[in-house]
Amino acid sequence: MKKGIAFEWTPACKEAFRHFKEILAAPPVLEKPRVGEPLYLYLTITGEALAGVLVREEGRAQQPVYFMSRALQGAELRYNKLEKLALALLTSSRRLKQYFQSHRIVVRTDQGIRQVLQKPEGRMMTWSIELSQYDIRYEPRQAIKAQAMADFLVEVTGDPTEEASTRWKLHVDGASHQTSGGTGIILESPVGVIYEQSIRFEFPVSNNQAEYEALIGGLTLAAEVGATRLEICSDSQVVTSQVNGSYQARDALLQKYLENVKDLSQKFEEVTIHHVPRERNTQADLLSKLANTKPGEGNRSLIQGMTREPAITLHLSRLGPSWIDPITNFLENGKLPDDEKDAAKLRREAAKYAIIQGQLFKKGLNQPLLKCHTPNRRATSSGKSTKVAADITFGAKP
Repeated sequence: MKKGIAFEWTPACKEAFRHFKEILAAPPVLEKPRVGEPLYLYLTITGEALAGVLVREEGRAQQPVYFMSRALQGAELRYNKLEKLALALLTSSRRLKQYFQSHRIVVRTDQGIRQVLQKPEGRMMTWSIELSQYDIRYEPRQAIKAQAMADFLVEVTGDPTEEASTRWKLHVDGASHQTSGGTGIILESPVGVIYEQSIRFEFPVSNNQAEYEALIGGLTLAAEVGATRLEICSDSQVVTSQVNGSYQARDALLQKYLENVKDLSQKFEEVTIHHVPRERNTQADLLSKLANTKPGEGNRSLIQGMTREPAITLHLSRLGPSWIDPITNFLENGKLPDDEKDAAKLRREAAKYAIIQGQLFKKGLNQPLLKCHTPNRRATSSGKSTKVAADITFGAKP
């Protein structure tokens, strides 16, 4: 206060002081959850740290239960975004183990954490098995009601407009030969994570059929990793024009392929497809030709596989339910039995499996992927599931 100026205590000053005392007298505190109620986990990451907040909901209010954060160290700094989020979930389960053991945990995120944990790789597989002991569900992130939690997430979360303005990019190409063919698929996420697939056909295909097989394989892969907005590049004028509606599919087989592509496209918020010259699609073209070579030893990021049937004949009717159905339903849709013991048993069992190109495979730390057949189809596969599994390998980029 300056000299010569009389101090005046106005009603506004009195009200502000009263409000200040109320804030000091009632600071935000951590809530104790009730027995058996679900708890909600929010995860976030930065370039050098990860964090999570566990909250409970009562009515329309959210109250924090516990906060968790730690700095990334060593090789963790080089993880991609989805791997860092999966690490944040794993760290939360270890730091807040008592809550994970006694409550259902609902992870609210707009990222494909569940899909990345299903990748048949050593680190992801180990994390998935460790997390399978808990009752963990996944939901899209909703509006944040708890102000303390909102401030926390804003503090550690980067600018969301950067990710919102980008799309997943998919390059596909198909190659046909007299007795076989192959596809090359390159999927790039908004944060630069690249998935490469080279799939060999063990059946004869036409050029257009091979291009459609590549497109369907790319859409399936994009759905499995959680892509929502997709930009597709293909050097097939026929396929891109038929999908865009410029050309009419007169061939009965291509009509079925086109219907399959449209059905798969419904899984995404937005899908655009463009025709590009072959010189701008060289990497996917190379992968489609590589499909007819033996799996290499030095391509860890490249998935080389094979398929015995065209995509439009994969949806076969079965005589009845089999042991595969509950595992597949859980991995694809998160569906669990109503009984808690059966649900826990299914989660533990499902951690040993992965779905690749719509087919269920059993994972192993030191063995190839093993293709799983229903009892109805096992009799017609000539007992060659091990041969199929051995052809899907993971190697390291040279």
